[in-house]
Amino acid sequence: MRDEGVATALDALLGADPDIASRAEIGAMIRHAGQIRGWVDAANVRFTRRLRQLEAEGNSESPGIALTDEGRRSGKEAKATEDRERICTEIPALEDALAVGAVSSDHLDALARLTRNLNDIERSDLHAVADDLVASATTDYVCEFERKTRNLIDHIRATHAPHDDATELERQKAAANVKRWVDKITGMHKTLIELDPIRDATLHTAIDAQLARLRQRADQAETPFAQLQVEALLTAVSTEQPGEQRIPEITVVLDGRSLCNGRHAGTICETSDGSPLPVSTVQRMCCDATIIGATIGAHGEALAVGREHRTATRAQRRALRAMHRTCAHPHCTVGFDHCRIHHIVWWTNNGTTDIDNLLPLCERHHHLVHEGRWQLAMTPDRVCTWTRPDGTIWHQGPGNNRTKRARPRDPPRPFGEPADRRQPTLC
Repeated sequence: MRDEGVATALDALLGADPDIASRAEIGAMIRHAGQIRGWVDAANVRFTRRLRQLEAEGNSESPGIALTDEGRRSGKEAKATEDRERICTEIPALEDALAVGAVSSDHLDALARLTRNLNDIERSDLHAVADDLVASATTDYVCEFERKTRNLIDHIRATHAPHDDATELERQKAAANVKRWVDKITGMHKTLIELDPIRDATLHTAIDAQLARLRQRADQAETPFAQLQVEALLTAVSTEQPGEQRIPEITVVLDGRSLCNGRHAGTICETSDGSPLPVSTVQRMCCDATIIGATIGAHGEALAVGREHRTATRAQRRALRAMHRTCAHPHCTVGFDHCRIHHIVWWTNNGTTDIDNLLPLCERHHHLVHEGRWQLAMTPDRVCTWTRPDGTIWHQGPGNNRTKRARPRDPPRPFGEPADRRQPTLC
């Protein structure tokens, strides 16, 4: 099982001293460690495959038990290793990529979760695009890879059952529940709410509206964000307006082709934070919805207002929401509605409130740019460059995370998308 690349990486780590290393040297160590970790994970896949064969011959206990006993692992981790072996047996190229550190075990875990309930026909269709799966896994962060793979699987299922697109949403609605209990140790009262994506979006739209109001109040300036969230939740569920029925509003982002013709391989159909929705359900919702093209302002509202306004307008926020699920930082998962709208060229430096100068940033990464001395630049086609305080370019890639997001230094590669650029629609 000797691998010269892994041996070289191990020798480099054994001879390294992280305590005195530069940033570039630490980066090299992390890459070496990732290569070694991938090789070990691939080795465990091979161990599991052989244990499965020995079990069938009556010469071993199950792989899960052997991995738990010999490897001193939890049952959960042993089960994850068995799932990785299944995925690698079905798509051998993923095992090869794992062995050299080009793909992480997290990518395999995401694929295992998404394919667990596929039938034989659906699984065969997925294997037919194995090259695209491997290409995506080697270039995309895990969350982006998982989203694209889920969309591809939804497309495959819709192909075989075109009239049953909303089955998953109905299943989620039926499984929704509320649980309440008291922690016997801390005495804290806990509530667990499980909701389908549409009702969850409705609830959090109301909470986010209350949160925005609280954050604008001067007496809440020093209140921790977690406490503001609690107060926003309590206010949202307890506010009563006699004689006035409140109509819940949610934002759904849907590409025009799916709205007109149904699901396709490059479909975008999700809540503003990226939770997927059945196209057929959203098409029905659109009968009573306001539909706004993302490339123009609502009702002709301008997306470039110069220095007339310092804060982003409602039309600009809608357009940005269609382009960004989350904070524009490549690693960040904070939802759009919890972000500030940042001026690339700062307002104080004579920057304008134009869509081409605006990006959503969470509190942490907004602070990183303003007080942390990081530089953030963006081209007219929304390619962002993040530069460390020492002047080193850390990341350069698309700032729009509803399209393909490449890893730093990796060339973009399409995955399951049509050649023409998709234009999202807000509903």
